[in-house]
Amino acid sequence: MKHHGKTRLARVLIGTFALLVAGAQVSAAESTAPATPAPVPVVMFKLPDAKMVPVTIPVDLFNGRNLDGWTYIAAGQPANLADVCQVKDGVIAITGVAGKATGFLLLPEVRENYRLHVEWRWTGTVTASTNGGILLHVSPGALQQGLWPISFQMQLKSTRAGDMISMASAANAEANAGLTANRQKDASEKPAGEWNTADIVVRGDTIETTLNGVLQNKVTKCTPASGRIGFQLEGHLFELRAIRLTPL
Repeated sequence: MKHHGKTRLARVLIGTFALLVAGAQVSAAESTAPATPAPVPVVMFKLPDAKMVPVTIPVDLFNGRNLDGWTYIAAGQPANLADVCQVKDGVIAITGVAGKATGFLLLPEVRENYRLHVEWRWTGTVTASTNGGILLHVSPGALQQGLWPISFQMQLKSTRAGDMISMASAANAEANAGLTANRQKDASEKPAGEWNTADIVVRGDTIETTLNGVLQNKVTKCTPASGRIGFQLEGHLFELRAIRLTPL
């Protein structure tokens, strides 16, 4: 009987040891297994719908004195406009920390069928990452990377000005959502400190962009085909002036 008792005790101890080893192995496997990434929260751009304002006469979108009616949007919410830009001597000076994604400036009216003239220049040190953009057809909806709205961005990035990016869920025949229709000609930008001109024609669902007199891009079958006008800010120093709409 004593012999059988010792045998049973040994079996219990061996079983307990095996369970402890198995548990340790499971814990080790769990600690080395790749963590399941947390779902990316969907950030929405929720400003109230704006009314469509037809372009029937020339309109200066910037009055040269202040930014009354303009909004700064950061992560989908209105934020302090004075944190990112100042107006002086008829120029909008974009400020901020270089390389830091910030948000976008937004004009209040929905527009369609127009010519848009914009002048800009880089005022800081220009590198391959110096970036910004002109936003067309800005519309409410889910933001790309929690920052950028449904829109078409005429790229102002150094050496790539004239590319057209379909932001968030916007799309056209040349570039689906999130993709880029590359500029069609060699770079036509001017050196840092010199003023560039962008002339953009929106006709129905087609957008044509001309940079310093060079036709750089044309995208068709754009969805959406109308919306607000804005400017993407990525923390780089630049200036804007002479922002004007004229009818087709």
